[in-house]
Amino acid sequence: MQSEYQTNTQNNSHEFLKEITRGLLYTHTRINANTTRNLEASSFLYALIELLSEKDILSIEELDERKKQVAHRLVNKFVESKIGLLYQDPECDKYTFEHETDVDCESRRHICKAICCKFPFALSRQDVEEGAIRWEFGRPYLIAHDDDGYCIHLDRESYRCTVWEQRPVPCRGFDCEDNEKWKVWEDYVKMVINDEMIKQIDDSNEKVYIYQNSKDNRRVGE
Repeated sequence: MQSEYQTNTQNNSHEFLKEITRGLLYTHTRINANTTRNLEASSFLYALIELLSEKDILSIEELDERKKQVAHRLVNKFVESKIGLLYQDPECDKYTFEHETDVDCESRRHICKAICCKFPFALSRQDVEEGAIRWEFGRPYLIAHDDDGYCIHLDRESYRCTVWEQRPVPCRGFDCEDNEKWKVWEDYVKMVINDEMIKQIDDSNEKVYIYQNSKDNRRVGE
């Protein structure tokens, strides 16, 4: 005989499954409708291109060159709009990754304060499916950062990673000694931190991440 707790749990699970099913049904319906519209738009554009080419109004070479320029603008606009999914590209198995760096973080943490743990990057499908690394609900699948700009998995007292064994590929491969994009050190040997880079990453995170009032609504994996 089932207890009241078991009965309530089963009922809640059933209702939750129904909610998920309704959500998936809506999502799939929207995807199907958007696919139909895309096919219609593509058919119209190809027909128009063929007509313009046949009448010598537009050459295919000119079209290809302009297409590249417009595509570049649209990609930038897409990224700035903070929509869409972000995955690592290309991806590789993080547990067989062969290019892990050998930086002596222990001797540098007291100066750099683990600034590399503020860097934004997309997770891999492996990270997402594994479920150990949290990602931003508002920007799937960027690694989750807290309001101080640091990765949610960083211990704030020791500045050590709390998911070290499961850390993503960008964490395994980042080399702060020689990195053109994120120049952590003004002088690597003398351990002189690059203060301008710290400001740069803080400004970048303000644009990349969407901070919401509720932490529970913001991160997936908690």
